[in-house]
Amino acid sequence: METASGTPMNSGPASGGLGNILWMYSTLPANIASGPLSTLIALYILKLGGGVLEVAYAITLASAISIPSVFLWGFLTDLLNKRRFFVILSYLLTTILFFALFLSNSVIEVILIYASISFVSGAQASSLNLLVMETDTHDKWSKNFSFLQMISALGTTIGFVIAWIVTGLSDIGTLILILFGSSTLSVVLAAKLISEPNISAKRIRVSEGIHSFVHRLVVLPMLAISIPHPENIRNMFKFKGLESVRKHFFFVFYTISFIFFFSAALFNTEYPVGLKYVSSSNSFVFFVILFSMVLQTGMFYFYDTFTKEKNKNAVSAVFIELRGAAYVIIGIVFTLFAGIYFDAFNIIFYALASGIAYAIYYPTSYSIFFNMIGGTNKGSAIGIYTAVIGLGSLLGAISSGIIAIKYSFGITFIAAGLLLLGCGYAFRSLPKA
Repeated sequence: METASGTPMNSGPASGGLGNILWMYSTLPANIASGPLSTLIALYILKLGGGVLEVAYAITLASAISIPSVFLWGFLTDLLNKRRFFVILSYLLTTILFFALFLSNSVIEVILIYASISFVSGAQASSLNLLVMETDTHDKWSKNFSFLQMISALGTTIGFVIAWIVTGLSDIGTLILILFGSSTLSVVLAAKLISEPNISAKRIRVSEGIHSFVHRLVVLPMLAISIPHPENIRNMFKFKGLESVRKHFFFVFYTISFIFFFSAALFNTEYPVGLKYVSSSNSFVFFVILFSMVLQTGMFYFYDTFTKEKNKNAVSAVFIELRGAAYVIIGIVFTLFAGIYFDAFNIIFYALASGIAYAIYYPTSYSIFFNMIGGTNKGSAIGIYTAVIGLGSLLGAISSGIIAIKYSFGITFIAAGLLLLGCGYAFRSLPKA
């Protein structure tokens, strides 16, 4: 097979060479552009005269649109059997929207453009995952998904480094132009490096490839999963055919997951806004998040050291409580401190919450879930879990703006932390996976 430039490129599964992963580098500039986007949107809305509620509206609308978009784009991808086309289309439309964002001069325009970016991003979500599976053999899927994850993490980190430096030296408009340039580069690289696979991957249920599923969650949180049949959903919540241990597990785990993602959205929707209001520095906002991301990457690398031969329920409980405690402390810091103490405490405790606690809790909780699913209604269980995550995130995002306006940033963050502390207690009641 040849690329658009005529350069030979292996795409068949038997080759196993560099050609099978070379196309993944086209995703690097796209991740550089999208990595700091949500934080950028929050700061841009503030610059244009918006407030905490407008930021909450933007995050909520984008999250709501992303859910049906992945189903729509996934359907079109299968219908037309085109991978390269939808990746390039997604990158091209995103690039156009970045330029529109640069030209925007009102809050409503920024909100609608951000929602549009969320929608068109779904066009490449399914296609990238299918390219991984259709350009190499089954035994290399896990390794290749890991490589795609590394590219994604590297791009996001570079994006935040650029945002931190540029906003320290210039303004948000300059940053948007740079991200526009990076997104443009992704279109060019995708056109040159990606070719349509000449084979069809053996289709399997996503829940049957547990390692691939986890990697896909990390790389692209928006998953196109077949919608569970209504009868399967009713059976899951009735726990039909399950022993009492699993009845207890599913009820508690779904509840914990809803609260966890509700709390995450409650905190993260307004956290950049709160930092900006108190510190008045866009560069500092990006630095706090960048520092936690670097630490999170290191924690993922040393994950086995913290969890090997340990009770996963206990590990999850400890780190979800650590995240909750860090949220509470940040809320107190917002209430009582300012100046250098405010900056230092936020750097430290946000890194604890999002850098350390999240990096350990995230894969551990998924491992517990998959171990308990067993052979019972896998697709329905995962479908319900995805719905629980989406609902929690949506409600948390809109609640964040309302609570912050009615009370304060500090109260919002403390509330998010207290919810997680309660989840830690609930996790200890789960049966051992």
